[in-house]
Amino acid sequence: KDKGYTRFFMENAKYPIPKGATFFSDHWCKVNMVDNDIVEAIKFADQLGYPIILKPNNKSQGEDVFKIYDATQLNRILSSLFERHNIVLIEEYIPGNDYRIVVLDDEVVMAYQRVPSSVIGTGKDTIVELFTSRSEELKKIGRPLSINIDDQRIQERLSCFYKVDANYIPEAGQEIVLLDNANLSTGGVAVDVTGTIHRNYIEMATKLTKTMGLRFAGVDLITADDITQPPISMKFIEINSSPGLSHFASLGQRFEKRVEQLYLKILIKLKNMV
Repeated sequence: KDKGYTRFFMENAKYPIPKGATFFSDHWCKVNMVDNDIVEAIKFADQLGYPIILKPNNKSQGEDVFKIYDATQLNRILSSLFERHNIVLIEEYIPGNDYRIVVLDDEVVMAYQRVPSSVIGTGKDTIVELFTSRSEELKKIGRPLSINIDDQRIQERLSCFYKVDANYIPEAGQEIVLLDNANLSTGGVAVDVTGTIHRNYIEMATKLTKTMGLRFAGVDLITADDITQPPISMKFIEINSSPGLSHFASLGQRFEKRVEQLYLKILIKLKNMV
């Protein structure tokens, strides 16, 4: 629930995580009598080097997570975030693929790559129209999105990365990635790697889950390495003590069955504890 505390314990236990730090709104700085405010946040980001990742300290499902490209954008987005959140986290940007490993005790019950939400151009439809069609398709299969085209994260990415707005008409076949985070709740796509992920990732994820005092967790990591080979360079991003799996289950009957089997395992373990 608290990304800053999570980072503290993972770092002290020597797990690889991105460089990062938490910063407070002016109100929270006064309450806690500290000075890690928006000015210090911008200084820290300058030291890290852009792009950086900016996110609230205690939200989930990718809410208010931004990839920031320069100090001007950071100042603007920070001012906006501090109207809604007292604590934010700035982390170095780690290029690579986003994976979630779901751990139950000593077992990895599922692992999948999370690909960010995107639309594919037709040569005649605007990004708004493509997004609307994609949203309707997902809703029909039980995946209503927690985001709309007016979301600030989408607008910022379109403006800063593609230099366009939502009325832009992509060329036929052109992929427009709408978000920098890959949460399934915002339209991301899951690619199952449970049967192919290298055992070293499994060992590290199960060990981290135990270190954090958990039996059931979703361990999120980013790596540019081949997930079927031993990791060379990877970073743990977060560990979630209550990973939502409804969107994973909605990817198809096979995925739904695996989620059902997982929860059955949990119920059996709880029963045996009584």
